[in-house]
Amino acid sequence: MPSINRRTLLALGLLAATPVTARLDEPTSWAELSANENPWGPGPLAREAIRATIAEGGRYGMGALRALTQSLATDEQVEAKHLAIGSGSGELLHMAALRWARTGRVVCASPTYNQLIAYARKLGATIDAVPLNRELAHDLPAMATKIDSSVGLVYICNPNNPTGTVVNAKALADFCRTHAKSSCVVVDEAYIDLIEPGTTESMSALAATTPNIVVLRTFSKTHGLAGLRVGYAIGHPETINELKSLQMAFPNTLGLEAARASLQDEVFLSDCRRKIQSARQQLQSHCQTLGFDPSDSHGNFIFVRTGLTHSQVASHMAEHRIRVGRPFAPREDYCRISVGTETETTRLLHAFTDLKQKS
Repeated sequence: MPSINRRTLLALGLLAATPVTARLDEPTSWAELSANENPWGPGPLAREAIRATIAEGGRYGMGALRALTQSLATDEQVEAKHLAIGSGSGELLHMAALRWARTGRVVCASPTYNQLIAYARKLGATIDAVPLNRELAHDLPAMATKIDSSVGLVYICNPNNPTGTVVNAKALADFCRTHAKSSCVVVDEAYIDLIEPGTTESMSALAATTPNIVVLRTFSKTHGLAGLRVGYAIGHPETINELKSLQMAFPNTLGLEAARASLQDEVFLSDCRRKIQSARQQLQSHCQTLGFDPSDSHGNFIFVRTGLTHSQVASHMAEHRIRVGRPFAPREDYCRISVGTETETTRLLHAFTDLKQKS
């Protein structure tokens, strides 16, 4: 008889009541702080929806897709025709590249989230990557100088990954309105739920009423559903129809039902936001006290310059059994580290202090 490991038990739902953080918080375990995931996993309503939906795993989830679309329409205060749901925002990024980047140039920041950029490059697009400004934020005026009729797509990640910096809402809205006349502007808002109030705003309302602007959202971050792959786009119906015409796969039923349930779990979502924002501020303040240089991050991660190379910092963190994000050229002297649980944050604070003492 084959042995039953922890993964098998989880799949069977036998460990559903066990907190996801139990394994991570053991002193001998690795702190997985490399991928900007929610360390608390799905909320209780999403977990219950997953358990209840397992029996339907043998059927296609057309009904679940319609139900989530309607829930999102209510939540976003738009009609269903303004929405497209994908297998994570990753699929939607690929769809946008297929539609608008295949025969032209792409303008983006550097460094920024690379998925759309890497896919567009494979499609043959030319990439114009504009360096971030002194605050490590998108330099919209510099990006504007690169945009002409040959540009098919402009990509803006707000808050930006890996820096976590945000763009002023009015400046971003003006930029989108201007350049949507000639190109498609994709605004990736994966971390918009985690911003400090007043720092920026979503472009969703603008996208819904203006052709050639697409706002992307994901259930991977605050909702803790990264492994279930559910994201969505908001845009003008004409733009959404163009995007949908390049749909690559049907979203999975468990993810759709978990996402719909999670939208209603405001207690869990509020708690996650509070804990992430608190830990982020704690980490940034600690780094500043040590003389390190963190960016003004509004994501579930920090981006910090320590005076050492990325490989040196990653090696040091590995000694503390902490995994950190990959290097982000050209900022090779920075390191991106995700926010973890309270126990992991304490561990990371000690690791930073130890790094300062050894450097």
